[in-house]
Amino acid sequence: MRFLLVNPVFPLSLWDFSLNRDIDGYAYPHPPLALPTLAALTPPGHDVRLLDENVTPLDVDAAAAGADVIGLTGYWIQRQRLFELADAFRARGKTVVIGGPIVDGATVDRVAQHADHVFQGEAEYTWPAFVRDLESGAAKPRYVQATLVDMQDSPTPRFDLLDHGAYSSATVETSRGCPYACEFCEIPARLGQKSRTKSVDQVLAEVRAHYALGAKTVFFIDDHMLGNRKRARKLLGALATFVRSIDYRMFFSCQFTINLAKDDELLELLYQANFRRVFVGIESPRKDALVSANKKQNLVVDLVQAVRRLHAHNIIVWAGIIVGFDSDDADVFDDQLRFLQEAGIPVAMMGLLQAIPGTPLHRRMVAEGRLRDDGDSTQMGGVRGTYQALIQSNIVPTAMDEATLVRGYQRLVAAVYDPERYADRVLDALLAGERPLHGPQERWRPARRDLRNVGILGRLLRYYLVTRDSDRRRMFTRVVGRILRERPAALEQALMHLVVHKHLKTFYDRVAALPAPAPASHTPRANPRKSA
Repeated sequence: MRFLLVNPVFPLSLWDFSLNRDIDGYAYPHPPLALPTLAALTPPGHDVRLLDENVTPLDVDAAAAGADVIGLTGYWIQRQRLFELADAFRARGKTVVIGGPIVDGATVDRVAQHADHVFQGEAEYTWPAFVRDLESGAAKPRYVQATLVDMQDSPTPRFDLLDHGAYSSATVETSRGCPYACEFCEIPARLGQKSRTKSVDQVLAEVRAHYALGAKTVFFIDDHMLGNRKRARKLLGALATFVRSIDYRMFFSCQFTINLAKDDELLELLYQANFRRVFVGIESPRKDALVSANKKQNLVVDLVQAVRRLHAHNIIVWAGIIVGFDSDDADVFDDQLRFLQEAGIPVAMMGLLQAIPGTPLHRRMVAEGRLRDDGDSTQMGGVRGTYQALIQSNIVPTAMDEATLVRGYQRLVAAVYDPERYADRVLDALLAGERPLHGPQERWRPARRDLRNVGILGRLLRYYLVTRDSDRRRMFTRVVGRILRERPAALEQALMHLVVHKHLKTFYDRVAALPAPAPASHTPRANPRKSA
């Protein structure tokens, strides 16, 4: 059989960095990991092709002519295009399969309206079973992975089927699950609280595969890569050995919790393994908000000092920020801005608190009658949605009215990416490094980089210097001038932060300019305890 596995195009969103593609030249930041994993899980004897619509346009007629089975995966934000493609392929007589994060207990029935077969949960066991069932003519309409899979049963994805050059970074998954239980987070419920891990050999095989295909950087997509610290030390030691062997021609980024900044051994291992960036869920500098969110891991450190410890090891912190906790009043926006500036966090992904189905927060909002019922409990705003959805929350706030919350949020996102403030934070982060930067970046010279990087530099210079925007010019000359004088080895990272600023500022300026939503009609959900 011929399988075509498709990742539908994303609409404009915070995470797609589409508004700086005219500078960096990449089609998309990261490749989809589900498609090459499914390709590796497909039993031998079948033809498998991958198509990421964010990179390659999809002609439905041509695709249908070349495939028997169409597999679609995606997130809820992709639903419009995903359902459109599913219906189009079914109309052409193709077998359509849908799985991935878009399918959960709240959405499975709606998704099933557009598919012949639906997958819920992890696919390491159910996908090979489905292919065998399909061969025998006994494929079931639904495949549900009720238990968590052993990550050592997950094969090395077929990265060779992707267009590596279209993405700015490769991706690797080393574990699933998170040992913490933040009230607003669905990860423990969906992927478990125990960190399930691939072996060190598995991870190294995937990293080496990316390097052989020309990748220069890998983002480890685990929600908490270092959740199992004993295993993390072994993995980081192996990665450090690998990057030394290739003269540090590859660097890494990942996600973990800020309390790890207290662990000197882990910080040293991260430095030796050439980790350059980490995404951390800071959420709020206010302790009462962290307590209410059960974000205990953020309460055991001084947040500013923890960020600075990471920066001292050349690991630049990008942060997730949330406003709209129950204790957040109208002063929280100034508090958030003041914290970001003091900590020197260059990039902050900021959203309104959302109650995601399946989380303790969602259950509490239902119990308190504060969950807005818009007729579709899966309709989420916040950083998971389009930019229009960023000023929407499905929670009725308590310490301020909705208009105050939305207007304050819009002022915050505009202020954070003000060029002067952004330059302050970039310089603070990059000049805080107390260790030498590893490898070829220490010898950065434009003429010694590949032609793509020379092209990026030219487009970046044109954007920042050939403009009437004096704030933009001033930010560029200030950042680049100080870096060249005080830490020239960090120039490439400085330029990267100037590239992403274009997307972040343009995106959040659009958010700040959105008209405030009309007062939402609030139909409280029934409290199951009261109605029992």
